[in-house]
Amino acid sequence: MSLPRLNVMYGHLEGTDGRFARDITGYLSIDAGIYQKHGIEVSWNHVQGTEERYRRLENGQAQISFVVGRASLQHFLDTRATRLLGCAMNSCPYLLIAGPSILSIKDLVEKPVACREGPARGVPFAETFRQRGGLVLGQDVKLQLVGADQDAFKMLLDKKVDAALVPRPYGFVTEDRGFHRLADWPEVVDDPLPISIETTETLQRERSHDFAAFIAAHREGVRYAKANREKVIALLTGKFGHWRSLAEKTFDDYMVWMDETLLVDKRQFARLLSQVAPNVPGDGDKIAAEWIVPGALKE
Repeated sequence: MSLPRLNVMYGHLEGTDGRFARDITGYLSIDAGIYQKHGIEVSWNHVQGTEERYRRLENGQAQISFVVGRASLQHFLDTRATRLLGCAMNSCPYLLIAGPSILSIKDLVEKPVACREGPARGVPFAETFRQRGGLVLGQDVKLQLVGADQDAFKMLLDKKVDAALVPRPYGFVTEDRGFHRLADWPEVVDDPLPISIETTETLQRERSHDFAAFIAAHREGVRYAKANREKVIALLTGKFGHWRSLAEKTFDDYMVWMDETLLVDKRQFARLLSQVAPNVPGDGDKIAAEWIVPGALKE
């Protein structure tokens, strides 16, 4: 008897030449037979572009999409047509990356620092710069808010700013180009729910049993990946073209943030909502209850 089949989509981080997939653990799980053990057949497909992934969910070409939480939540608020099955990564704090002449936060005096506007909301920048470097925000150091992480990344590479707060994969690339992270910067800038797992409301009604099996299997797959460093590194170097040092950083400093429970952290959901739709009418608990499937929210 054939097993129920699920076509699962994931995307690459923009601007990294296809090197950084949001979640590569599905490939390992397929090879290890983990999904089959849980009674499902899974295909793991790269589909770039949020709108294209929604199109495939809606026309039945795929059933599950791994997508950055801010896009997933915004689409739900616009359409009410999707449901969140879980979250493979609830938090992944940004790195503060600077040029070679910047050795500490104190060296950022009179230097511009770039950061995407969304994750900058609610961050105690003034207090952080004062406590960590004795700097006055707006006077000693200028924070430049931009529309996308890729913008901050490019501004740093083009030396239009002296430092930038960027997601970890962007930070890894810059480190290999002569920049370095400032270790004295705390984990105060974040992108809540950077890997959300979604489907449509219709598919959730029709295939909830298969989705429950997928979540159980993927939990095991994340644990398997985190326990097999060399297999992950071989996948990253072989399929995604990482050089060895980049693959090692991806495993050690990125995959460590993957949450094998696949539950949505309630506090991180609240942070995401405040970033994506700070003025949205309605109660956050009500939105969570409608968007997140029963049992997938972690208090």
